[in-house]
Amino acid sequence: MASILKFLKRHIIAVIIVIILLIMGIAAFLFARQILGSGNEGTIYGNRLDGIEKVGLKNETLDKISTEIKKNEFVKKVTHRIEGRTINFTVEVAQNTTIENSKKVAEPFLVTLNEEEKAFYDIQIFVTCNETESEGYPINGYKHRTSSEFVW
Repeated sequence: MASILKFLKRHIIAVIIVIILLIMGIAAFLFARQILGSGNEGTIYGNRLDGIEKVGLKNETLDKISTEIKKNEFVKKVTHRIEGRTINFTVEVAQNTTIENSKKVAEPFLVTLNEEEKAFYDIQIFVTCNETESEGYPINGYKHRTSSEFVW
């Protein structure tokens, strides 16, 4: 014990520097862990989906929209999925379909969804044409939850 005290007295400055560096290293590690690891708890959306249980869009509603879109003779295929607060629809149209006709696929959204659903979800529509001579495709339509119309 005496030899340890003798060593500490002889090298007091070095011991203080080592203790300070050790404390700073631990503090830096805890800070980095908090900053870099903060996204690992909970969902990937954080609290952005709060209230989704109250609005909960039903599959029947999305299927009804798909059916309305398919009533257009130029529509070949419709798929949909929900990611968080965004409803994504992909619509494949036939060759020689005009861009103006393609934009009509957005109309069922404005009619079928109620005001609460329109105010909660963003809607994206991707209109594609897999034919080789299709000019202007693909086009994208987007409606933010705060707007009343689609932007193309």
